[in-house]
Amino acid sequence: MLNKIKVLPLLLCSGFVLQGCNGSSDEPSTVDWPKQTAYAGANVYAGLTAEGAASAALFAGVKATVVASGGTGDLCDVKVSRITYDTVGGKGEAATSSGVVMAPVPTGDNELCSGARPVVLYAHGTNTDTNYDLSQFAIDSTNPASSEAVLLLASYASQGYVVVAPNYAGYADSNLGYHPYLDEAQQSTEMIDALEYARSYSTLLEATMSSDLFVSGLSQGGYVAMATHKALEAKDETVTGSMPVSGPYATLDFMDTVFAGFVNGGATQFAPMLLTALDRANDIYDEPSEVYAEQYAGFADNALPRPGGFDESGLPEYQLFSGEAPAGAQNTAAFGEDHLIADSFRTSYVTDYLTNGAEPVTQVRSLLKDADLRDSWAPSSPLLMCGASTDPVVYHSINSDAMATHWSPYVAGGLVINLDLTDALNPDYPFVGVQQAWQSADIGLADIHGQTGVYCSFAGLALFNQLKSN
Repeated sequence: MLNKIKVLPLLLCSGFVLQGCNGSSDEPSTVDWPKQTAYAGANVYAGLTAEGAASAALFAGVKATVVASGGTGDLCDVKVSRITYDTVGGKGEAATSSGVVMAPVPTGDNELCSGARPVVLYAHGTNTDTNYDLSQFAIDSTNPASSEAVLLLASYASQGYVVVAPNYAGYADSNLGYHPYLDEAQQSTEMIDALEYARSYSTLLEATMSSDLFVSGLSQGGYVAMATHKALEAKDETVTGSMPVSGPYATLDFMDTVFAGFVNGGATQFAPMLLTALDRANDIYDEPSEVYAEQYAGFADNALPRPGGFDESGLPEYQLFSGEAPAGAQNTAAFGEDHLIADSFRTSYVTDYLTNGAEPVTQVRSLLKDADLRDSWAPSSPLLMCGASTDPVVYHSINSDAMATHWSPYVAGGLVINLDLTDALNPDYPFVGVQQAWQSADIGLADIHGQTGVYCSFAGLALFNQLKSN
């Protein structure tokens, strides 16, 4: 789902850029060698908070979260490094990928910054630009990952967490020619590959890691975070806690809703990414014309992600289906003559939905059911879902609420928490401060989805601080 974090300006302070190249330029950029790209210290934080009201509010929100639980809110210096590692593609083929490790540096008398530190394994939200690289925000402030990278710096790394975050296969300098979008097996495997790489090279990364392991992610990354929590526990690794944010967890129901005509925002961006990923892993079509309308069948299959992102793709901005929106649908702009999805494919999909419901017969719906996280797994450690019922991109009621219903015994027992930022305020609720901040903010409809990543990070930090051992 779309990654539109807008709390931070893309143009970072010049002081940060000047500090952004501490690594030696002759270090080899290979799969087995981490490379430092930045060092964040006091002057960097001062520059960021002076950059504008939004970035200042981010750091203020982090500090308020920490102070509310008895901390000082002081910031750690952070070493930022780029990592490249081996992973797999959607069919299990060998692939390379990259990402970032942000490691707190022992400075002064701030105990948060020294000793073995807890780890946050983070999955980013959907982005259609293959240049997305979380490690480059100091070197290239216009990189499409800049805002999300600084969010990780402010919310977790500066507060004493080692952050490990993949760019995903198919992005940056990955040798994979597509992205395995919402591929549960591939994306959870890649997350674990990045974590294991960081552990293997912890000395070079100056990242001393404790046994505390947290998993988080936004949107697409929310799905990936939940899938990774599941995969880690399947490997008998202890997850201290996780916070998936605004993810499409109930994948089958969500896609059924979209194909029924209740189209979410950004559908013409995520649809080709999902269909391409399904085809690369499972051969869902012989020709792209089986799923795409004639005017887009020639190039939609390889349209996203791409350098420059969606604006360079040639795909329709809004129109996913032909015809008219059903009664009650909000996104009427998703219908028209210049539509992306072939009528025959939609008809086949909807017929299977109406005929077979939760027991699909067609290949695509069967694969979506396999990707649905409402299976036999339930978390063994605390899991906080966070989002907003007003989200027009990933519907909270169909995803987070559906997971909460599926896990109702765990919700009742307190192991699973379903935080809706829009709920009525209850002074006794642990996250009422985050809800109040959200409800007091002037957030436009188009920004709701991305901004859940910002406000939910405050809730995640509070939960992780409560659960960590030191």
